Amino acid sequence: MDRHNLSIQQQVDRWLELERQGLNQQQALALQHWLDADSKHFLAYQESKQIELLLTQFSEQDVQSFEQSITTSHQSTQSVYQNTWAIAACFALLSICLFSYLNWPTPLNPAAFQASYQTKRGEITDFKLPDQSTLTLDAKASISVDFDDEQRVNKLLKGRVVFDVASDRARPFVIETGNSTITVLGTRFSVDRKSNSTRVMVDHGRVSVQNKHKRIELNKGDVATINASGIEVSKFDPELNLVDAFKLGRLMFDNTPLIEALETFNRHHDFSYTLATKHHDDLVISGTFSASELENFINLLPHVLPIEIKNINNHIIISKR
Repeated sequence: MDRHNLSIQQQVDRWLELERQGLNQQQALALQHWLDADSKHFLAYQESKQIELLLTQFSEQDVQSFEQSITTSHQSTQSVYQNTWAIAACFALLSICLFSYLNWPTPLNPAAFQASYQTKRGEITDFKLPDQSTLTLDAKASISVDFDDEQRVNKLLKGRVVFDVASDRARPFVIETGNSTITVLGTRFSVDRKSNSTRVMVDHGRVSVQNKHKRIELNKGDVATINASGIEVSKFDPELNLVDAFKLGRLMFDNTPLIEALETFNRHHDFSYTLATKHHDDLVISGTFSASELENFINLLPHVLPIEIKNINNHIIISKR
């Protein structure tokens, strides 16, 4: 078995153990997200469930009954032969299942944990991790989690996540976004991965942010924007609860490129858009908007930016005026 399949089976074993103990609502939702994330997850889970079901069909009384049927003296030689052959076949099948079940690799490390979480358009969900850290996924976010006894690694594939990290100095908490790595021991902050940038906002505590060329430390009230140009740091007022704003349905922009603002609204509304201009870096927007009021946001743009807007079959075309 290769490492990838071994890892999947380890996760299956853990989910089955949690099921035997009784899943709570968050765990049940996390299991469903994990099964939906990859067809291999679902197949491995179903195979293990079938093995468990088969094993439960055999009891000690079944075994005793098999033995008695073999030793019954009044049966004919042919009947005994047929019964023995059938019983042997049953025990052979049982032995194969037992061998597969008992020798299938299981996680020996209690600190090990792997899972994947996703949210749909307009969906915001909290997830509790085994180390007591909490993830809050904004709409259309996706993250994979891989913990061991040395570190807690999270790969943010897309979208925004608020991390409330439980302190564990022996196991640094790491978030990888493709263009940056964020490392923390215990704090609360958000990471927003967009198509061309990553933004980190620290609500309290301290985190380390690193890209290919630079490493910096952020403290409470710091915002770091990581893109192809490097790392840019600014300040915000933690008392304004900007980190949690999206949970209340508020989208807050501070000199945010228009294309990123549209990408943020697209997490909550099903529409497409085109910026019909090569030079749109100077098109930035500031302000607080309701996530549910896309139309008001679009109608406002020509009044604050030198642009024209056309809406063709729910496709927004933006060009410079």
